[in-house]
Amino acid sequence: MLLKRLIAMPRNFWFILLVALLAQLTLIWFGTASGDPFGDVRYIYDAWISNMRLGSYLLGLTDPWVYPYPAQIPLWLADFASPNDYLSGWYLVVVNTNMLLIAYLLGWGKKMDRAKAVWFFIGCVFLIGPVAIARLEVFSVALTLMAAVSFYENKESRSIQLFNLATWIKVSPFASLVTVFIVTDKKKKFVINIAIATAVIVGIGLIFGRAENLFSFVGMQSGRGIQVESSIAVIWLIALLIGIPGIKTYYDNEIVTFQISGFGVTEVASVMTIIQFLALGITIWLGFRAKVNGADRNTLFAWLMLTATLDLLVFNKVGSPQYQLWVVGAAFFGVLAAIPKWKMVSVITLVTSALSWLIFPVFYGSLLDGAPLGVGLLILRNLGIIAILVYANLQLIKLGNRPKVLAGSSKT
Repeated sequence: MLLKRLIAMPRNFWFILLVALLAQLTLIWFGTASGDPFGDVRYIYDAWISNMRLGSYLLGLTDPWVYPYPAQIPLWLADFASPNDYLSGWYLVVVNTNMLLIAYLLGWGKKMDRAKAVWFFIGCVFLIGPVAIARLEVFSVALTLMAAVSFYENKESRSIQLFNLATWIKVSPFASLVTVFIVTDKKKKFVINIAIATAVIVGIGLIFGRAENLFSFVGMQSGRGIQVESSIAVIWLIALLIGIPGIKTYYDNEIVTFQISGFGVTEVASVMTIIQFLALGITIWLGFRAKVNGADRNTLFAWLMLTATLDLLVFNKVGSPQYQLWVVGAAFFGVLAAIPKWKMVSVITLVTSALSWLIFPVFYGSLLDGAPLGVGLLILRNLGIIAILVYANLQLIKLGNRPKVLAGSSKT
């Protein structure tokens, strides 16, 4: 009897919630015990809120900001939760957000067949380390997972609205919006949903701010250099490692991150966004090709969402450690829908998640110094993500090559 109970525990709603809570509390403990992975919350997010309150302005509305203005919402919630200790307020908001997300994913205990996908999410978040609960990605990924579940349940309108809102916090869910547009048979309905949602967000922004500030994040992001953790930065990190002169890492006070300087950095940084969208364009073409060829709805959605998301990540000149959550958010749907040939994606995602914790904050100093250990770990992590992208592209190509009569029918 005891053995049966132990075997059943991983599918017990309350047991999953307990483990999720303990995992997050453990990350908080690790984050405060070593390094400062909560530095952005402690010094930047808190300062943004304090300055807005004192200066009577709103970032992204009355003044330019590096993020879209809806990203302010979780920042203010943390302040409201604990006015005298912003970091504690952040902990409260983030932990409760993830707990509610997990409960939602499991249908409040009524859809325990999704337990495997939820365990995958909990495991990845824990392996990524404290930074997984220390950035705004927490909220965009939560909305992304909720949207993915809505799509899985054939609730496309809700899915579109959630993906759209997530995109107004961080850019990565844009890949999911593109995916829904390609996969759905109701493209007119998609356009109407996007138009209404965007009109509401922009309308509110115009009431409280100025048009030029609503999209100021586009210009501020496009002007960035090459971040240390990005895939493309590996070229200069290897050069730094072998002693080629003129290469160094530096802290950009305006962007608030470590970047690379050296030969060709400016030129490569200026074209990375173009390369990124060219890659996304190829993915869109492959997606339409597979759609026309009658690919299974969920299978196409899974591989297309994964490929499009990784296009935005691998060809990005920014590569912050929390971006591993983008991979997790895209890989989740494949686990949820039990997509064939997804095991490799799941395993590599778990491995790259663990490497992300080692890179930041454990061996981050080694990385910035161009030492073999830090650079080597980053190369392994980035190669793992690139491997997923290549594999996903191959699967997407196969969906387009498969004869229509064998392509499968839509199912959930």
